Amino acid sequence: MTLSVRRVIKSKPAFGTLVVVIYATLAIWSTWPLARCPTTCLPTGTSDSLTVPMFNLWTIWWNAEGFLQGTNSYWNAPIFHPTPNTFAFSEPQTTTILMAPLFWFTQSRVLAYNIYLWFALLLNGLFAFLLLRKLNVNRSIAIVGGAMLLLLPIVHWQQDVLQLTPLWGILWTWIVLLKISRSSSLFLGAELGVAFGLTFLTCSHQGFFLAVLLLGAAGTLWKRLLNPNLWATLVIGICVAAVMTGPVVFHLRKASEENSFKRHPMTVLQLSALPGDYTASKGRQLIEFDICAARDQSRLSPGWFKAGFAMIGVILGLKRKRWRWWTMFMLITMLLAFLLSLGPNLLIYEWRPWWTLTEYCPGFSLVRNVFRFAFFVQMTIALLAAQGLYGAFLISRRLCSRKQQSYIVKPALLILCLIAVFEVFPSEPALEKIPSAESHAGWIQFIRENTPPNHAIACFPFAAGFKVKDFETTAKWMYFGTFHGVPLVNGYSGFFPDEYFDICEAINAEPSSEAVFRKLADSKVKFLVVQRSWDKKGAFSDTRFDSILIQSVYSDPVGIDVYRLQRVETSSDQLK
Repeated sequence: MTLSVRRVIKSKPAFGTLVVVIYATLAIWSTWPLARCPTTCLPTGTSDSLTVPMFNLWTIWWNAEGFLQGTNSYWNAPIFHPTPNTFAFSEPQTTTILMAPLFWFTQSRVLAYNIYLWFALLLNGLFAFLLLRKLNVNRSIAIVGGAMLLLLPIVHWQQDVLQLTPLWGILWTWIVLLKISRSSSLFLGAELGVAFGLTFLTCSHQGFFLAVLLLGAAGTLWKRLLNPNLWATLVIGICVAAVMTGPVVFHLRKASEENSFKRHPMTVLQLSALPGDYTASKGRQLIEFDICAARDQSRLSPGWFKAGFAMIGVILGLKRKRWRWWTMFMLITMLLAFLLSLGPNLLIYEWRPWWTLTEYCPGFSLVRNVFRFAFFVQMTIALLAAQGLYGAFLISRRLCSRKQQSYIVKPALLILCLIAVFEVFPSEPALEKIPSAESHAGWIQFIRENTPPNHAIACFPFAAGFKVKDFETTAKWMYFGTFHGVPLVNGYSGFFPDEYFDICEAINAEPSSEAVFRKLADSKVKFLVVQRSWDKKGAFSDTRFDSILIQSVYSDPVGIDVYRLQRVETSSDQLK
Protein backbone atom coordinates (compact mmCIF):
# COMPACT_ATOMS: atom_id res chain seq x y z
CA MET A 1 0.00 0.00 0.00
CA THR A 2 1.53 3.32 -1.06
CA LEU A 3 1.92 6.26 1.29
CA SER A 4 -0.65 8.33 -0.65
CA VAL A 5 -3.26 5.56 -0.38
CA ARG A 6 -2.64 5.31 3.37
CA ARG A 7 -3.13 9.04 3.74
CA VAL A 8 -6.45 8.89 1.89
CA ILE A 9 -7.68 6.02 4.08
CA LYS A 10 -6.63 7.83 7.26
CA SER A 11 -8.24 11.12 6.22
CA LYS A 12 -11.37 12.08 8.15
CA PRO A 13 -13.79 12.07 5.16
CA ALA A 14 -12.63 8.66 3.95
CA PHE A 15 -12.62 7.13 7.40
CA GLY A 16 -16.01 8.65 8.21
CA THR A 17 -17.41 7.13 5.03
CA LEU A 18 -15.93 3.77 6.01
CA VAL A 19 -17.57 3.95 9.45
CA VAL A 20 -20.97 4.74 7.89
CA VAL A 21 -20.60 1.85 5.43
CA ILE A 22 -19.71 -0.55 8.25
CA TYR A 23 -22.72 0.45 10.33
CA ALA A 24 -25.08 0.48 7.33
CA THR A 25 -23.92 -3.04 6.50
CA LEU A 26 -24.46 -4.17 10.10
CA ALA A 27 -27.93 -2.58 10.14
CA ILE A 28 -28.99 -4.48 7.03
CA TRP A 29 -27.31 -7.73 8.16
CA SER A 30 -28.90 -7.62 11.61
CA THR A 31 -32.38 -7.35 10.08
CA TRP A 32 -31.82 -9.77 7.21
CA PRO A 33 -33.79 -10.91 5.18
CA LEU A 34 -35.80 -7.68 5.45
CA ALA A 35 -33.70 -6.13 2.66
CA ARG A 36 -35.18 -8.69 0.26
CA CYS A 37 -38.70 -7.32 0.70
CA PRO A 38 -38.41 -3.72 1.97
CA THR A 39 -41.65 -2.57 0.31
CA THR A 40 -43.92 -5.45 1.32
CA CYS A 41 -42.83 -6.79 4.75
CA LEU A 42 -42.42 -5.47 8.27
CA PRO A 43 -40.25 -7.04 11.00
CA THR A 44 -42.21 -8.21 14.04
CA GLY A 45 -39.21 -8.82 16.29
CA THR A 46 -39.78 -11.91 18.39
CA SER A 47 -43.56 -11.45 18.40
CA ASP A 48 -45.96 -13.13 15.99
CA SER A 49 -48.23 -10.14 15.52
CA LEU A 50 -48.33 -7.28 13.02
CA THR A 51 -50.38 -5.10 15.36
CA VAL A 52 -47.62 -2.87 16.74
CA PRO A 53 -45.56 -2.57 13.51
CA MET A 54 -48.66 -1.62 11.50
CA PHE A 55 -49.69 0.86 14.19
CA ASN A 56 -46.25 2.47 13.99
CA LEU A 57 -46.50 2.49 10.20
CA TRP A 58 -49.81 4.33 10.58
CA THR A 59 -48.06 6.77 12.95
CA ILE A 60 -45.39 7.55 10.34
CA TRP A 61 -48.15 8.20 7.79
CA TRP A 62 -50.07 10.48 10.13
CA ASN A 63 -46.95 12.48 11.01
CA ALA A 64 -46.45 13.09 7.29
CA GLU A 65 -50.09 13.89 6.50
CA GLY A 66 -51.48 15.28 9.75
CA PHE A 67 -48.72 17.81 10.30
CA LEU A 68 -49.70 19.60 7.08
CA GLN A 69 -53.27 20.00 8.34
CA GLY A 70 -52.33 22.20 11.30
CA THR A 71 -51.94 21.70 15.03
CA ASN A 72 -55.56 20.90 15.89
CA SER A 73 -56.01 18.37 13.10
CA TYR A 74 -52.61 16.84 13.89
CA TRP A 75 -53.63 15.85 17.41
CA ASN A 76 -57.15 14.83 16.38
CA ALA A 77 -55.96 11.75 14.52
CA PRO A 78 -58.51 9.71 12.49
CA ILE A 79 -59.05 6.92 15.06
CA PHE A 80 -61.49 6.45 17.95
CA HIS A 81 -63.96 8.83 16.26
CA PRO A 82 -65.40 11.12 17.64
CA THR A 83 -62.95 11.29 20.59
CA PRO A 84 -60.59 14.31 20.30
CA ASN A 85 -56.81 14.48 20.90
CA THR A 86 -56.39 10.79 20.02
CA PHE A 87 -52.85 11.15 18.66
CA ALA A 88 -51.76 11.86 22.25
CA PHE A 89 -53.00 8.43 23.39
CA SER A 90 -49.68 6.90 22.37
CA GLU A 91 -46.19 7.80 21.14
CA PRO A 92 -46.44 10.66 18.60
CA GLN A 93 -42.91 9.84 17.31
CA THR A 94 -42.74 13.34 15.87
CA THR A 95 -39.28 12.86 14.35
CA THR A 96 -40.68 10.33 11.89
CA ILE A 97 -41.87 13.37 9.95
CA LEU A 98 -38.35 13.22 8.48
CA MET A 99 -39.65 10.31 6.42
CA ALA A 100 -42.32 12.52 4.83
CA PRO A 101 -40.34 13.37 1.64
CA LEU A 102 -39.57 9.69 1.07
CA PHE A 103 -43.20 8.80 1.76
CA TRP A 104 -44.53 11.44 -0.64
CA PHE A 105 -42.01 10.52 -3.34
CA THR A 106 -42.44 6.73 -3.23
CA GLN A 107 -45.98 6.50 -1.78
CA SER A 108 -44.68 3.39 -0.01
CA ARG A 109 -45.54 3.39 3.67
CA VAL A 110 -43.67 0.13 4.26
CA LEU A 111 -40.46 1.35 2.62
CA ALA A 112 -40.50 4.54 4.72
CA TYR A 113 -40.91 2.42 7.86
CA ASN A 114 -38.02 0.08 7.02
CA ILE A 115 -35.64 2.85 5.97
CA TYR A 116 -36.39 4.66 9.23
CA LEU A 117 -35.53 1.44 11.10
CA TRP A 118 -32.22 0.99 9.26
CA PHE A 119 -31.36 4.66 9.63
CA ALA A 120 -32.01 4.52 13.39
CA LEU A 121 -29.71 1.50 13.77
CA LEU A 122 -27.00 3.21 11.72
CA LEU A 123 -27.22 6.37 13.86
CA ASN A 124 -27.06 4.29 17.05
CA GLY A 125 -23.69 2.96 15.96
CA LEU A 126 -22.46 6.29 14.63
CA PHE A 127 -23.27 8.31 17.77
CA ALA A 128 -21.73 5.64 19.99
CA PHE A 129 -18.60 5.87 17.84
CA LEU A 130 -18.55 9.68 18.22
CA LEU A 131 -19.04 9.41 21.98
CA LEU A 132 -16.12 7.02 22.37
CA ARG A 133 -13.94 9.20 20.16
CA LYS A 134 -14.79 12.11 22.47
CA LEU A 135 -13.28 9.95 25.24
CA ASN A 136 -10.14 9.64 23.08
CA VAL A 137 -10.74 5.94 22.47
CA ASN A 138 -8.88 4.99 19.29
CA ARG A 139 -10.77 4.61 16.02
CA SER A 140 -10.77 0.83 15.85
CA ILE A 141 -12.17 0.23 19.33
CA ALA A 142 -14.62 3.13 18.87
CA ILE A 143 -15.97 1.27 15.82
CA VAL A 144 -16.29 -1.84 17.99
CA GLY A 145 -18.20 0.14 20.63
CA GLY A 146 -20.56 1.52 18.00
CA ALA A 147 -21.16 -1.99 16.67
CA MET A 148 -22.05 -3.18 20.19
CA LEU A 149 -24.66 -0.42 20.47
CA LEU A 150 -26.04 -1.16 17.01
CA LEU A 151 -26.43 -4.87 17.84
CA LEU A 152 -27.68 -4.34 21.39
CA PRO A 153 -29.81 -7.43 22.22
CA ILE A 154 -32.75 -5.55 23.75
CA VAL A 155 -33.10 -3.31 20.68
CA HIS A 156 -33.50 -6.25 18.32
CA TRP A 157 -35.72 -8.15 20.74
CA GLN A 158 -38.09 -5.13 20.88
CA GLN A 159 -37.75 -4.40 17.17
CA ASP A 160 -41.50 -4.46 16.58
CA VAL A 161 -41.75 -1.37 18.83
CA LEU A 162 -40.15 0.99 16.32
CA GLN A 163 -39.87 4.00 18.63
CA LEU A 164 -37.53 2.08 20.95
CA THR A 165 -34.95 1.44 18.23
CA PRO A 166 -33.44 4.96 17.99
CA LEU A 167 -30.92 5.38 20.82
CA TRP A 168 -28.87 8.05 19.06
CA GLY A 169 -30.66 10.92 20.83
CA ILE A 170 -29.70 9.49 24.23
CA LEU A 171 -26.11 9.03 23.05
CA TRP A 172 -26.01 12.58 21.70
CA THR A 173 -27.28 13.92 25.04
CA TRP A 174 -24.49 12.02 26.80
CA ILE A 175 -21.90 13.40 24.34
CA VAL A 176 -22.95 16.96 25.18
CA LEU A 177 -22.90 16.24 28.92
CA LEU A 178 -19.37 14.90 28.51
CA LYS A 179 -18.39 18.20 26.88
CA ILE A 180 -20.13 20.19 29.62
CA SER A 181 -18.29 18.23 32.32
CA ARG A 182 -15.08 19.75 30.94
CA SER A 183 -16.23 23.25 30.01
CA SER A 184 -19.49 25.18 29.83
CA SER A 185 -20.92 27.54 27.23
CA LEU A 186 -24.28 28.79 26.03
CA PHE A 187 -23.78 26.94 22.75
CA LEU A 188 -23.35 23.64 24.63
CA GLY A 189 -26.49 24.44 26.60
CA ALA A 190 -28.44 24.89 23.36
CA GLU A 191 -26.97 21.68 21.96
CA LEU A 192 -27.96 19.82 25.13
CA GLY A 193 -31.54 21.08 24.78
CA VAL A 194 -31.70 20.05 21.12
CA ALA A 195 -30.27 16.59 21.84
CA PHE A 196 -32.70 15.92 24.69
CA GLY A 197 -35.59 17.46 22.76
CA LEU A 198 -35.02 15.17 19.78
CA THR A 199 -34.75 12.20 22.14
CA PHE A 200 -38.16 13.01 23.58
CA LEU A 201 -39.73 13.71 20.18
CA THR A 202 -38.38 10.40 18.91
CA CYS A 203 -39.76 8.44 21.86
CA SER A 204 -41.40 10.22 24.80
CA HIS A 205 -41.15 6.98 26.81
CA GLN A 206 -37.35 6.90 26.53
CA GLY A 207 -37.17 10.68 26.88
CA PHE A 208 -38.95 10.46 30.22
CA PHE A 209 -36.65 7.65 31.36
CA LEU A 210 -33.61 9.68 30.28
CA ALA A 211 -34.80 12.73 32.24
CA VAL A 212 -35.24 10.61 35.38
CA LEU A 213 -31.77 9.10 35.05
CA LEU A 214 -30.15 12.46 34.34
CA LEU A 215 -31.63 13.85 37.54
CA GLY A 216 -30.41 10.80 39.44
CA ALA A 217 -26.87 11.13 38.09
CA ALA A 218 -26.68 14.94 38.37
CA GLY A 219 -24.68 14.65 41.58
CA THR A 220 -21.64 13.56 39.58
CA LEU A 221 -21.17 17.23 38.65
CA TRP A 222 -20.85 18.23 42.32
CA LYS A 223 -17.37 19.72 41.84
CA ARG A 224 -18.77 22.29 39.41
CA LEU A 225 -22.09 23.05 41.09
CA LEU A 226 -20.82 26.45 42.30
CA ASN A 227 -19.75 27.42 38.78
CA PRO A 228 -22.25 29.99 37.40
CA ASN A 229 -21.30 29.06 33.82
CA LEU A 230 -22.51 25.51 34.45
CA TRP A 231 -25.88 26.74 35.70
CA ALA A 232 -26.24 29.10 32.74
CA THR A 233 -25.48 26.22 30.38
CA LEU A 234 -28.03 23.95 32.05
CA VAL A 235 -30.71 26.66 32.13
CA ILE A 236 -30.28 27.28 28.40
CA GLY A 237 -30.50 23.53 27.80
CA ILE A 238 -33.69 23.23 29.84
CA CYS A 239 -35.28 26.20 28.03
CA VAL A 240 -34.46 24.86 24.56
CA ALA A 241 -35.73 21.39 25.50
CA ALA A 242 -38.92 22.91 26.96
CA VAL A 243 -39.63 24.84 23.75
CA MET A 244 -39.10 21.72 21.63
CA THR A 245 -41.09 19.30 23.79
CA GLY A 246 -43.64 21.66 25.34
CA PRO A 247 -46.49 21.16 22.81
CA VAL A 248 -46.11 17.38 22.92
CA VAL A 249 -45.99 17.29 26.73
CA PHE A 250 -49.06 19.55 26.88
CA HIS A 251 -51.16 17.27 24.68
CA LEU A 252 -49.94 14.07 26.33
CA ARG A 253 -50.80 15.45 29.76
CA LYS A 254 -54.13 16.83 28.54
CA ALA A 255 -55.13 13.44 27.13
CA SER A 256 -54.08 11.70 30.34
CA GLU A 257 -56.03 14.05 32.60
CA GLU A 258 -59.18 14.22 30.47
CA ASN A 259 -59.39 10.44 30.12
CA SER A 260 -58.02 9.52 33.59
CA PHE A 261 -55.44 7.19 32.09
CA LYS A 262 -53.74 4.81 34.51
CA ARG A 263 -51.99 1.45 34.50
CA HIS A 264 -53.25 -1.64 36.28
CA PRO A 265 -50.86 -2.52 39.15
CA MET A 266 -50.76 -6.20 38.16
CA THR A 267 -49.78 -5.32 34.58
CA VAL A 268 -46.99 -3.06 35.83
CA LEU A 269 -45.76 -5.81 38.15
CA GLN A 270 -45.70 -8.39 35.36
CA LEU A 271 -43.83 -6.02 33.03
CA SER A 272 -41.15 -5.19 35.59
CA ALA A 273 -37.79 -6.93 35.63
CA LEU A 274 -36.46 -9.40 38.16
CA PRO A 275 -32.74 -9.46 39.06
CA GLY A 276 -32.43 -12.91 37.51
CA ASP A 277 -33.58 -11.55 34.15
CA TYR A 278 -30.14 -9.98 33.76
CA THR A 279 -28.43 -13.40 33.66
CA ALA A 280 -29.43 -14.28 30.08
CA SER A 281 -29.70 -12.57 26.71
CA LYS A 282 -32.16 -12.49 23.85
CA GLY A 283 -30.73 -13.61 20.53
CA ARG A 284 -28.25 -16.13 19.18
CA GLN A 285 -25.16 -16.67 21.32
CA LEU A 286 -21.62 -17.80 20.57
CA ILE A 287 -21.40 -19.47 23.98
CA GLU A 288 -24.39 -20.68 26.01
CA PHE A 289 -23.75 -20.16 29.71
CA ASP A 290 -25.44 -22.46 32.20
CA ILE A 291 -25.91 -19.53 34.60
CA CYS A 292 -29.45 -18.51 33.85
CA ALA A 293 -32.15 -17.38 36.22
CA ALA A 294 -34.00 -15.30 33.65
CA ARG A 295 -37.59 -15.74 32.58
CA ASP A 296 -38.00 -16.79 28.95
CA GLN A 297 -39.92 -13.65 28.06
CA SER A 298 -37.51 -11.29 29.86
CA ARG A 299 -33.84 -11.83 29.06
CA LEU A 300 -32.15 -8.52 29.70
CA SER A 301 -28.40 -9.18 29.74
CA PRO A 302 -26.26 -7.56 27.03
CA GLY A 303 -23.87 -10.52 27.33
CA TRP A 304 -21.49 -11.91 29.94
CA PHE A 305 -18.34 -10.91 28.06
CA LYS A 306 -19.56 -7.32 27.72
CA ALA A 307 -20.29 -7.27 31.44
CA GLY A 308 -16.78 -8.54 32.16
CA PHE A 309 -15.15 -5.96 29.91
CA ALA A 310 -17.37 -3.29 31.50
CA MET A 311 -16.01 -4.18 34.95
CA ILE A 312 -12.50 -3.64 33.60
CA GLY A 313 -13.70 -0.35 32.09
CA VAL A 314 -15.05 0.81 35.46
CA ILE A 315 -11.82 -0.01 37.29
CA LEU A 316 -9.59 1.64 34.70
CA GLY A 317 -11.99 4.57 34.27
CA LEU A 318 -11.99 5.41 37.97
CA LYS A 319 -8.19 5.33 38.01
CA ARG A 320 -7.79 7.51 34.94
CA LYS A 321 -8.48 11.17 35.70
CA ARG A 322 -9.81 12.06 32.24
CA TRP A 323 -12.35 9.23 32.39
CA ARG A 324 -13.28 9.51 36.08
CA TRP A 325 -16.36 11.72 35.79
CA TRP A 326 -17.66 9.83 32.78
CA THR A 327 -17.17 6.47 34.49
CA MET A 328 -19.00 7.65 37.61
CA PHE A 329 -21.82 9.02 35.46
CA MET A 330 -22.16 5.75 33.54
CA LEU A 331 -21.95 3.67 36.73
CA ILE A 332 -24.65 5.63 38.56
CA THR A 333 -26.87 5.68 35.45
CA MET A 334 -26.51 1.91 35.11
CA LEU A 335 -27.24 1.15 38.78
CA LEU A 336 -30.20 3.54 38.90
CA ALA A 337 -31.63 2.12 35.65
CA PHE A 338 -31.23 -1.42 37.00
CA LEU A 339 -33.09 -0.59 40.23
CA LEU A 340 -35.86 1.28 38.40
CA SER A 341 -36.28 -1.57 35.90
CA LEU A 342 -37.34 -3.78 38.83
CA GLY A 343 -40.38 -1.54 39.37
CA PRO A 344 -42.66 -2.91 42.11
CA ASN A 345 -40.42 -5.99 42.35
CA LEU A 346 -37.92 -3.85 44.28
CA LEU A 347 -38.87 -4.35 47.92
CA ILE A 348 -36.97 -2.63 50.73
CA TYR A 349 -38.32 -4.15 53.93
CA GLU A 350 -42.04 -3.40 53.48
CA TRP A 351 -41.54 -0.44 51.13
CA ARG A 352 -41.89 -0.60 47.35
CA PRO A 353 -40.29 2.62 46.02
CA TRP A 354 -42.03 2.33 42.63
CA TRP A 355 -45.50 2.89 44.08
CA THR A 356 -44.20 5.96 45.94
CA LEU A 357 -42.85 7.35 42.68
CA THR A 358 -46.17 6.76 40.90
CA GLU A 359 -48.00 8.61 43.67
CA TYR A 360 -45.79 11.68 43.98
CA CYS A 361 -43.82 12.02 40.72
CA PRO A 362 -45.66 12.99 37.50
CA GLY A 363 -45.30 10.52 34.65
CA PHE A 364 -44.47 7.36 36.59
CA SER A 365 -48.13 6.32 36.92
CA LEU A 366 -48.38 6.11 33.10
CA VAL A 367 -45.41 3.76 32.67
CA ARG A 368 -46.42 0.23 31.70
CA ASN A 369 -43.24 -1.50 30.51
CA VAL A 370 -41.01 -0.72 33.47
CA PHE A 371 -38.43 -3.31 32.38
CA ARG A 372 -37.45 -1.00 29.51
CA PHE A 373 -35.13 0.86 31.87
CA ALA A 374 -32.94 -2.11 30.87
CA PHE A 375 -32.19 -0.27 27.60
CA PHE A 376 -30.03 2.10 29.65
CA VAL A 377 -28.43 -0.78 31.56
CA GLN A 378 -27.35 -2.43 28.32
CA MET A 379 -26.19 0.85 26.75
CA THR A 380 -23.98 1.78 29.70
CA ILE A 381 -22.49 -1.71 29.89
CA ALA A 382 -21.65 -1.68 26.17
CA LEU A 383 -19.97 1.73 26.41
CA LEU A 384 -18.03 0.75 29.53
CA ALA A 385 -17.01 -2.49 27.79
CA ALA A 386 -15.51 -0.48 24.91
CA GLN A 387 -13.74 1.64 27.50
CA GLY A 388 -12.41 -1.53 29.14
CA LEU A 389 -11.10 -2.88 25.84
CA TYR A 390 -9.30 0.36 25.11
CA GLY A 391 -7.90 0.49 28.64
CA ALA A 392 -6.54 -3.03 28.22
CA PHE A 393 -4.95 -1.95 24.94
CA LEU A 394 -3.23 1.01 26.65
CA ILE A 395 -1.87 -1.22 29.41
CA SER A 396 -0.55 -3.79 26.94
CA ARG A 397 1.13 -1.04 24.93
CA ARG A 398 3.06 0.03 28.01
CA LEU A 399 4.01 -3.49 29.09
CA CYS A 400 4.77 -5.20 25.77
CA SER A 401 7.39 -4.66 23.13
CA ARG A 402 6.43 -3.69 19.58
CA LYS A 403 7.04 -7.23 18.41
CA GLN A 404 4.80 -8.65 21.12
CA GLN A 405 2.13 -6.10 20.26
CA SER A 406 2.21 -7.08 16.59
CA TYR A 407 2.14 -10.85 17.05
CA ILE A 408 0.30 -11.34 20.35
CA VAL A 409 -1.50 -8.27 21.70
CA LYS A 410 -3.23 -6.99 18.55
CA PRO A 411 -4.50 -10.43 17.41
CA ALA A 412 -5.71 -11.17 20.95
CA LEU A 413 -7.40 -7.78 21.16
CA LEU A 414 -9.06 -8.34 17.78
CA ILE A 415 -10.48 -11.66 19.01
CA LEU A 416 -11.75 -10.03 22.22
CA CYS A 417 -13.39 -7.23 20.21
CA LEU A 418 -15.14 -9.71 17.92
CA ILE A 419 -16.36 -11.67 20.95
CA ALA A 420 -17.67 -8.48 22.56
CA VAL A 421 -19.58 -7.54 19.41
CA PHE A 422 -20.92 -10.95 18.38
CA GLU A 423 -21.24 -12.90 21.66
CA VAL A 424 -24.97 -12.16 21.33
CA PHE A 425 -26.20 -11.37 17.84
CA PRO A 426 -29.77 -10.87 16.64
CA SER A 427 -31.98 -13.80 15.79
CA GLU A 428 -33.41 -13.72 12.29
CA PRO A 429 -36.42 -11.41 12.60
CA ALA A 430 -39.87 -12.70 11.86
CA LEU A 431 -41.24 -10.91 8.80
CA GLU A 432 -44.91 -10.44 8.06
CA LYS A 433 -46.31 -9.37 4.72
CA ILE A 434 -48.50 -6.28 4.75
CA PRO A 435 -51.97 -6.60 3.17
CA SER A 436 -52.06 -5.39 -0.40
CA ALA A 437 -53.75 -2.01 -0.71
CA GLU A 438 -54.04 -2.52 -4.47
CA SER A 439 -56.30 -5.54 -4.04
CA HIS A 440 -58.49 -3.47 -1.69
CA ALA A 441 -58.46 -0.42 -3.97
CA GLY A 442 -62.15 -0.74 -4.91
CA TRP A 443 -63.80 -0.25 -1.53
CA ILE A 444 -61.02 2.14 -0.42
CA GLN A 445 -61.78 4.42 -3.37
CA PHE A 446 -65.53 4.20 -2.72
CA ILE A 447 -65.04 5.25 0.92
CA ARG A 448 -62.67 8.07 -0.02
CA GLU A 449 -64.98 9.52 -2.67
CA ASN A 450 -68.34 9.09 -0.95
CA THR A 451 -67.77 9.88 2.73
CA PRO A 452 -68.80 13.49 3.52
CA PRO A 453 -66.44 15.71 5.54
CA ASN A 454 -66.62 15.29 9.34
CA HIS A 455 -68.12 11.81 8.97
CA ALA A 456 -66.55 8.47 9.83
CA ILE A 457 -66.73 4.74 9.17
CA ALA A 458 -66.90 1.72 11.45
CA CYS A 459 -64.98 -1.38 10.36
CA PHE A 460 -66.07 -4.88 11.34
CA PRO A 461 -64.92 -6.98 13.04
CA PHE A 462 -63.82 -4.98 16.05
CA ALA A 463 -61.14 -6.48 18.32
CA ALA A 464 -62.61 -9.47 20.14
CA GLY A 465 -60.26 -9.19 23.13
CA PHE A 466 -57.67 -6.93 24.72
CA LYS A 467 -54.42 -8.71 23.86
CA VAL A 468 -52.08 -7.17 21.28
CA LYS A 469 -52.78 -10.02 18.84
CA ASP A 470 -56.53 -9.34 19.07
CA PHE A 471 -56.01 -5.90 17.53
CA GLU A 472 -54.25 -7.12 14.40
CA THR A 473 -57.41 -6.76 12.30
CA THR A 474 -57.90 -3.27 13.75
CA ALA A 475 -54.34 -2.35 12.78
CA LYS A 476 -55.10 -3.53 9.23
CA TRP A 477 -58.17 -1.28 9.11
CA MET A 478 -55.89 1.58 10.23
CA TYR A 479 -53.41 0.70 7.49
CA PHE A 480 -56.16 0.84 4.86
CA GLY A 481 -57.17 4.13 6.47
CA THR A 482 -53.87 5.62 5.33
CA PHE A 483 -55.20 5.30 1.76
CA HIS A 484 -58.75 6.60 2.17
CA GLY A 485 -58.07 9.07 5.04
CA VAL A 486 -61.55 8.77 6.58
CA PRO A 487 -61.76 8.69 10.42
CA LEU A 488 -62.42 5.30 12.04
CA VAL A 489 -64.50 4.45 15.07
CA ASN A 490 -61.97 1.65 15.55
CA GLY A 491 -58.42 2.21 16.71
CA TYR A 492 -55.38 0.91 18.50
CA SER A 493 -53.08 2.87 20.78
CA GLY A 494 -51.17 2.89 24.05
CA PHE A 495 -54.33 4.03 25.83
CA PHE A 496 -57.99 3.69 24.84
CA PRO A 497 -60.92 6.04 25.50
CA ASP A 498 -63.80 4.67 27.57
CA GLU A 499 -66.19 5.32 24.67
CA TYR A 500 -64.29 2.81 22.54
CA PHE A 501 -64.62 0.07 25.15
CA ASP A 502 -68.35 0.78 25.46
CA ILE A 503 -69.03 0.51 21.73
CA CYS A 504 -66.66 -2.44 21.31
CA GLU A 505 -68.31 -4.46 24.09
CA ALA A 506 -71.76 -3.67 22.70
CA ILE A 507 -70.77 -4.71 19.17
CA ASN A 508 -69.10 -7.94 20.27
CA ALA A 509 -72.12 -8.81 22.41
CA GLU A 510 -74.72 -8.14 19.70
CA PRO A 511 -73.33 -6.69 16.45
CA SER A 512 -76.74 -6.24 14.80
CA SER A 513 -78.34 -4.35 17.70
CA GLU A 514 -80.40 -1.28 16.83
CA ALA A 515 -78.96 0.52 19.86
CA VAL A 516 -75.43 -0.02 18.55
CA PHE A 517 -76.30 1.25 15.07
CA ARG A 518 -78.14 4.23 16.52
CA LYS A 519 -75.11 5.16 18.59
CA LEU A 520 -72.88 4.90 15.53
CA ALA A 521 -75.27 6.99 13.45
CA ASP A 522 -75.44 9.66 16.15
CA SER A 523 -71.62 9.81 15.98
CA LYS A 524 -71.82 10.65 12.25
CA VAL A 525 -70.78 7.21 11.05
CA LYS A 526 -71.68 7.15 7.35
CA PHE A 527 -70.58 3.67 6.29
CA LEU A 528 -70.06 0.24 7.82
CA VAL A 529 -67.15 -1.65 6.28
CA VAL A 530 -67.64 -5.35 6.90
CA GLN A 531 -65.33 -8.30 6.33
CA ARG A 532 -67.59 -10.77 4.54
CA SER A 533 -66.05 -13.86 6.12
CA TRP A 534 -66.90 -12.45 9.56
CA ASP A 535 -70.53 -11.61 8.72
CA LYS A 536 -71.53 -15.19 7.92
CA LYS A 537 -75.10 -14.72 9.15
CA GLY A 538 -75.66 -11.66 6.98
CA ALA A 539 -76.53 -9.48 9.96
CA PHE A 540 -75.85 -6.29 7.95
CA SER A 541 -77.70 -7.17 4.75
CA ASP A 542 -80.25 -4.43 3.97
CA THR A 543 -81.58 -4.25 7.51
CA ARG A 544 -84.20 -1.79 8.72
CA PHE A 545 -85.04 -0.92 12.29
CA ASP A 546 -87.48 1.65 13.61
CA SER A 547 -84.84 4.38 13.58
CA ILE A 548 -82.04 2.93 11.45
CA LEU A 549 -81.71 1.93 7.81
CA ILE A 550 -78.74 -0.14 6.61
CA GLN A 551 -78.27 -0.44 2.85
CA SER A 552 -75.66 -2.36 0.88
CA VAL A 553 -73.88 0.12 -1.39
CA TYR A 554 -70.67 -1.61 -2.47
CA SER A 555 -69.42 -5.19 -2.63
CA ASP A 556 -65.74 -5.77 -3.28
CA PRO A 557 -64.52 -9.12 -4.70
CA VAL A 558 -61.71 -9.05 -2.13
CA GLY A 559 -64.28 -9.95 0.52
CA ILE A 560 -65.33 -6.53 1.83
CA ASP A 561 -68.89 -5.21 1.86
CA VAL A 562 -69.81 -1.58 2.45
CA TYR A 563 -73.16 -0.55 3.95
CA ARG A 564 -74.65 2.90 4.28
CA LEU A 565 -75.84 3.68 7.81
CA GLN A 566 -78.76 6.08 7.84
CA ARG A 567 -80.90 7.50 10.62
CA VAL A 568 -84.64 7.62 9.75
CA GLU A 569 -87.48 9.40 11.44
CA THR A 570 -89.71 7.36 13.72
CA SER A 571 -93.35 8.11 14.48
CA SER A 572 -92.32 9.60 17.82
CA ASP A 573 -89.82 11.87 16.02
CA GLN A 574 -92.60 13.07 13.71
CA LEU A 575 -94.86 13.86 16.66
CA LYS A 576 -92.10 15.96 18.19
